Amino acid sequence: MSKIFTKISLLFCFVFITITIFGQNIMTPFSPPDASFDVKCPGTMDYGEKHVLTDLGEMKTITYLYREDIKNPDPIYIINYTDFPKGTLDADSIDLVEEFFKTSFDGILTNLKGEIIYYADISALNMPQKIYKINYNNGQAILKGKMLISGDRFFSVQVFSSLSQSDKPEIDGLLDSFKVNLK
Repeated sequence: MSKIFTKISLLFCFVFITITIFGQNIMTPFSPPDASFDVKCPGTMDYGEKHVLTDLGEMKTITYLYREDIKNPDPIYIINYTDFPKGTLDADSIDLVEEFFKTSFDGILTNLKGEIIYYADISALNMPQKIYKINYNNGQAILKGKMLISGDRFFSVQVFSSLSQSDKPEIDGLLDSFKVNLK
């Protein structure tokens, strides 16, 4: 009886380890051509850019995007950054930076018609940062994100997912691995 129990236990452990190892996506290191950041993503990120005319002049937003399957893009991983005119996003201007984050976050919340799950400050020395989680689409979807300012560059790192996919370790893996490379 003991030998059978041992063999069954070993078989169970082998199956569990195999499923765990092969059932997870491998996180691939990614850095854009300008090497401004490093991140780990479940796959290759696509590049795009958008030009918008603002009160500060023409602003260019660079976007990197990854989705596992075009037919069922869940989750969607997005990294955006915009360079603002020199001195616009001064990390020492705490009130200005807080207002910038608040305005950005409120815009996201309004566009999604979502509810805040959390919004917190995770700032590091000379690098203001916020993390957040928003429930939207009548509770059926989640947005997890991070906003940060490095010099005059504003970064937004976001993962949009259905509620059923929101526990994927790759989501937190992307957000936790995002690092700005200071020049």
